[in-house]
Amino acid sequence: MIKVINSRELKRFLILAFTDYLLIYGSYALGMYFRYGIFSLNEPEFFQNGAFFSFFILLSLILNGTYRVSWSYANFQDFWIILRGTFLGYVVGFFFGRAILLLNIKIFTVPLTVSTMTFIGSTLLIIWSRIFWLTYLFLKIDREGGSKDRLLIIGAGDAGTALADEIMRNPSYGRIIGFLDDSPRKQKKRIHGLPVLGSSESVMELVEKYDITRIIIAIPSATSEEIRRIMSLIDLKKVRVQTLPGLAELMNKKANLGYLREISVDDLLGREAVSVDREKIRGFITEKKVLVTGAGGSIGSELCRQIAGLSPSELFLLGKGENSVYEIEEELKDAYPELKIHRIIADIQDETRMEYLFSVLKPQLVFHAAAHKHVPIMEENPTEAFRVNTLGTYTVAKLAEKYGTEAMVMISTDKAVNPSSIMGVSKRLAEEVLRAMSENSKTKFAMVRFGNVLGSRGSVVPKFKKQIQSGGPITVTDPRMTRYFMTIPEAVSLVLQAGAFGSKGEVFVLDMGKPIKVSDLARDMITLAGYVPDQEIEIKYTGIRPGEKLFERLSLEGEEFEKTSHPKIFKLKSKKTLSHESLGNLVNRIKNAINNSDFEELNHIIEEFVPDATARIKRAIPELRKEGESTK
Repeated sequence: MIKVINSRELKRFLILAFTDYLLIYGSYALGMYFRYGIFSLNEPEFFQNGAFFSFFILLSLILNGTYRVSWSYANFQDFWIILRGTFLGYVVGFFFGRAILLLNIKIFTVPLTVSTMTFIGSTLLIIWSRIFWLTYLFLKIDREGGSKDRLLIIGAGDAGTALADEIMRNPSYGRIIGFLDDSPRKQKKRIHGLPVLGSSESVMELVEKYDITRIIIAIPSATSEEIRRIMSLIDLKKVRVQTLPGLAELMNKKANLGYLREISVDDLLGREAVSVDREKIRGFITEKKVLVTGAGGSIGSELCRQIAGLSPSELFLLGKGENSVYEIEEELKDAYPELKIHRIIADIQDETRMEYLFSVLKPQLVFHAAAHKHVPIMEENPTEAFRVNTLGTYTVAKLAEKYGTEAMVMISTDKAVNPSSIMGVSKRLAEEVLRAMSENSKTKFAMVRFGNVLGSRGSVVPKFKKQIQSGGPITVTDPRMTRYFMTIPEAVSLVLQAGAFGSKGEVFVLDMGKPIKVSDLARDMITLAGYVPDQEIEIKYTGIRPGEKLFERLSLEGEEFEKTSHPKIFKLKSKKTLSHESLGNLVNRIKNAINNSDFEELNHIIEEFVPDATARIKRAIPELRKEGESTK
């Protein structure tokens, strides 16, 4: 097939090829001059021999793809193409001339010394012509549309240098003054033509010296402690800070300008690099029909993103809210146009609807993220917590087992451990339901228990952001309150990894790192917003809300941690408190209690099946209404 070349491409090719031909011929003339002196230029064979020899080198450059290179994005490999092309043209041209000479024809003959000097000279001149063009191009863009921003990049590794290359090709983004890097071997060196000006400790000194307007932290592998240390050195009132996402977010993607974002609290609290066995997860997901419940939520939508990248045969997005399901489907459709994606609006506790869906879809894998998660609201609506979190999980699990689902993974919570809230109790009972069902089931059931996820809908982060935007105060319930925190991408990566391990009703626990004080989180967010904590934005303590605990745990008393093949995932070894035989009785009791709003019976169920719980139903919306009516 003949490739059609448009007029602009043809013009570019002809200009470059003619320029290179002149440079090659000029190198040949210089070679003849240095070898034989000025009189050689009057020899009759001079012009014709040089013309033919230069043509061989030019033809070799064409065949080697020199003119298909976009020199605005050139790197070392592209300049290697020039060297390869001139060398092959030199070798073929020289030996062709020697072969013709055997026939007593001197028209192609070029002496070895002259041909060698032609090869060396033309290579250098052509490479320098490209460098000259790039320099001119960058200076022109800088004059016409260059940004006045002056940038420092912290991190001169692969991500930092890749980012620097892209910024230099896009001067409208700003001018890079240099790198900062804590590695001693990079100090006082030049990388990609840019100086390494010092370590991160000297950041503000250099900001003042070079009038820096923006700092980019380009260290995707940095831990939250490292990011926190770097941020402590920067005065956010004087300079703007951006960063690249962590490794968990970048996955296998290359760092570029599209991923740059403002520094966030996620970077300070949950940026630990997570490494998962991608091949094991891929083997678990690829070519499978996958159903995600709660697909429009923060955890569910991230599950969908990561699953979509692992080539399932079909992906079913099930959620109760149509807008959130629509949004994640639109995002995935743009990113994975070939993937079969189905939008399903349903309530997981609607048994008739769910039965129909499972009978038609027959998913091979189910990731169950649908749940009510807001602790204080569930204290006021306890029947809804049990209806969705406990009975909804039972409905999904029962249908998964009935229709041959290979594996079901439920997203659980640290609030299920020694639960002090109705939400925690409802999730704990859901765990017990899955454990009981796993005894005689071909479906593999697994539960993944972890703490708070930064940026999720139930997280304090969105609340704190709104309070800061309105000028404060930020409300924290207690100065002693601590929580485990993790970023959404990291948590979901580990959920997929845990699911790939396979299970018979076991609980997997994610290593959440060290617990963080919520008051420290508030201070970090105030600082990132450019304010001074307790001076410009007040932190106000309001007292612990119903159902809340000061400290969270990830395991029950008597549960033993067992290592898995992943250092951040542990398996809990514990006894079942609910037998398979008593499962039906428990489910019926919960159903009847919900239907009759029988809070006393629900409290009896909690005492019987969750003996370590301190939570009890003390108040609810129906009770408040009755009190209000009696008062009237």
